[in-house]
Amino acid sequence: MDRKTVYITALLAGISLILALALYGCGGAGAKPEIKSLDSTSGPPGSEVVIEGGSFGSTQGTGMVFFSGKEVSVVAWADTVITVKVPSDMAEATYGVTVETDQGTSNTVEFKVTAATANAPKITSLDPEGGKSGDEVVVSGSNFGKTQGSSKVLFGTGTADAAKWSDTSITIKVPANLGANTYGVTIETAAGKSNEAIFQIGSDEDKLDAQKQAVISYLQSEGQSTAGSDQWTITLVKKSAQDSNWEVVKLNVPSGTSFEAILVFNNMLGGWECLSTDGPPWTGVEFKGESVPSDLQNV
Repeated sequence: MDRKTVYITALLAGISLILALALYGCGGAGAKPEIKSLDSTSGPPGSEVVIEGGSFGSTQGTGMVFFSGKEVSVVAWADTVITVKVPSDMAEATYGVTVETDQGTSNTVEFKVTAATANAPKITSLDPEGGKSGDEVVVSGSNFGKTQGSSKVLFGTGTADAAKWSDTSITIKVPANLGANTYGVTIETAAGKSNEAIFQIGSDEDKLDAQKQAVISYLQSEGQSTAGSDQWTITLVKKSAQDSNWEVVKLNVPSGTSFEAILVFNNMLGGWECLSTDGPPWTGVEFKGESVPSDLQNV
């Protein structure tokens, strides 16, 4: 093989390598997201839709989901599954669902927004609106059904037992072992889910104090000093709109460096649990396999 042939061969090999890197990147393919299916393919405003597919990315990052060009709220994000909520103001129509990441825009799959069910339950009030575990609460509203049947009262991430049930009033007992926090109360019947009412256990000050103690316990378990923590103050930075059990707080240290912490309300323990003080961003943080809600990842 003469020198000219060797030169041309090397040049072609170099061009091929450059093209390969441009198409696939260093270390692996950068594939566009792909939607395989929706669960379900129709539903009213406020309902959740599970998007199944691939190459979405392990975390949301800059990823977005669109219904015919309108960005929708993401509830959960994983590489093969995304859960979104249909906006409450979205009109009845058929929309094209797409997922957009840094690698491009996915194929389009149709979702039909339907009318809200006329007979869906509706909550108008809770009496009282706050208290403690074991208290009785009267839920007033409409379309609950004359008897409970298979209907249930959702309380936070669990359910509440119903002592009395009528079409306009339900008496429930606040579930046991719940710590200071705000909890969403929802009625679910065969006709659908109601709006959410809020029940508060403990005061805001009680909750912040419980969160502070959770952060201190976390730091101690990590072998870090908590000297002078009795002088620390704590403030709420942000509560996740996607999952109210997640919050970011700030610990204000008078004679040192203030810092933020991310916490989750552990319903099994009935209290707050600090997951990390190493952020934001809260990379690599999860709770029972669930990643940090996307609206808190960089807070």
